[in-house]
Amino acid sequence: MLSLQSASQVHGGQFAAGFVDGSVRLYDVRTPEMPVCTMRPHIQKVERVVGIGFQPGLDPAKIVSASQAGDIQFLDIRNQRDAYLTINAHRGSLTALAVHKHAPIIASGSAKQIIKVFSLEGVQLGTIRYYSTFMAQKIGSVGCLTFHPYQLLLASGAADAYVSIWADDNTQAR
Repeated sequence: MLSLQSASQVHGGQFAAGFVDGSVRLYDVRTPEMPVCTMRPHIQKVERVVGIGFQPGLDPAKIVSASQAGDIQFLDIRNQRDAYLTINAHRGSLTALAVHKHAPIIASGSAKQIIKVFSLEGVQLGTIRYYSTFMAQKIGSVGCLTFHPYQLLLASGAADAYVSIWADDNTQAR
């Protein structure tokens, strides 16, 4: 059963799909009945793929996939055996993944009210979390994430019916 999909920005005829059995498949719209590639990167536990996207840049063979178990796998379809990088981002509660279309960053969200931002090398760049103090920013269980296509802005939707837009400290207010 299909969980979600992402289209390539470089090759308009390709799209990647994540499935509830933890598998990832790459398709070409010219031959939709046959996948170009099938991988099972999420083998720790069979958990559904909750986020998938093509990495930014001109290499259409690199895909980022995240499972509900909390792992983020960096895949190269030319090497279908192993992920070339794995991030254990969240423990069993990953709910959302966003891949920036142009900047080399990804973000993951969890049911435990945490958003983490990573580089494509797997380095954690930042964390957004729920703080229970009086004047602190509050976020609920993260339901969805998306980046602005050209700026370093991240939008998050939460189970508490709030939508938040997050900016880097270096981003100028307008």
